[in-house]
Amino acid sequence: MTRTLSKSYPDVSSIIAEKKPAQPVLCFNPQKIIDNVTMFKSGFKGVVGWAVKCNPHPEIIKAIIKGGVDQFDVASADEIERIKKYCPDAVMHFNHPVKPVEEIKYAYFKAGIRNFVLDDMAEFDKIVAVLSKGKVTDFSDITLLIRYRNIDQIEKGQYDFGKKFGATPDEAFALIQKAISKEFQVGLAFHPGSQNEHPSISAKMIERGLKIADDALQGTDKKIVRLNVGGGFPCHYPDRDTPDMEDYFAAINNAAKNFQGELFCEPGRALVANSISVITRVNLRKESDKRIYLNDGFYGSFMELPFVNFMPPYRVFNADGTLKKYAAKDTASFQVWGPTCDSLDRLPKPIKLPKSIATGDYIEFGLMGSYTNATATEFNGIEPAKMMLVDKLNDWNNPDKQ
Repeated sequence: MTRTLSKSYPDVSSIIAEKKPAQPVLCFNPQKIIDNVTMFKSGFKGVVGWAVKCNPHPEIIKAIIKGGVDQFDVASADEIERIKKYCPDAVMHFNHPVKPVEEIKYAYFKAGIRNFVLDDMAEFDKIVAVLSKGKVTDFSDITLLIRYRNIDQIEKGQYDFGKKFGATPDEAFALIQKAISKEFQVGLAFHPGSQNEHPSISAKMIERGLKIADDALQGTDKKIVRLNVGGGFPCHYPDRDTPDMEDYFAAINNAAKNFQGELFCEPGRALVANSISVITRVNLRKESDKRIYLNDGFYGSFMELPFVNFMPPYRVFNADGTLKKYAAKDTASFQVWGPTCDSLDRLPKPIKLPKSIATGDYIEFGLMGSYTNATATEFNGIEPAKMMLVDKLNDWNNPDKQ
């Protein structure tokens, strides 16, 4: 049971000074999420949902709801239950393309979900079989979104989701026609890949999907009722040439300007990444070969880093909570290791740290609100980072505002 957070600390420094935490800490500022939702609702000309998978912590969910989101991309019964608990009137979209029979049954008959994504005829048959076994004969209140992929493999995010999911144009054509024949409402869905840095790929995917739909629906009076442009909206990590979010909104809004149905997006990372920093403690600094060992690592908050081409920003604190001051000439490259006994447990690249860094000092890693606690394990019996509220987080993308 996750406890409700009550006490709020002024900032990261105050947590270190007062608590001297031996375990890693997720420093959470809910206002960051509220501001991000406001920005999306202002720029995206459609419905802004949220992908629960990127961080299902109750405090994150509550901040998302407070920001004004009431539609959610869910991928399991557990995620459905979490949203039902905190937003009973939410509209949920079961957007995992491959769903267990039991969870299709639960989603429709128990949770009242009427939106499902699929990318294969066997999944279509599975959904129809579950509904028919439950005596459903009228499918007209159910929307099936056909997820299609970028078969050109041009411009992709940090994760190429097309390797795992997505129908080819011919498969999508057939699925649309099959769904229409059963009187389902039909939509389209795609995902450009997490941390997509090419706004143009979304525009190209919209154009491709609408062309597939036009061909499949030719000669009928049916319309595509929803177009889900997925997530993939990026976070501005250091040393990455990431376009402004306005560029993504402009590309999507323009490509979909003649679409008459519901335009939908399901950002994850973009809404929550900057709402959390992780405080880590240096458990040991080895003098001989520039190594440090932290109390958090690959099996905790940093599981994503070996698989992606970005690094979160960071800064160093003394053991008393004061920010460590140092010049660039006083730094060296350190290999950073996590707390477990596994040699996989390290940051993928050395990082620049002050030569004076010592056992007992702290390193704060920023932009850590997505895919951190969501994927953390208890390997070696080491508990994942716990969350604490802070009134102010470092604005990593605007250092002049500090």
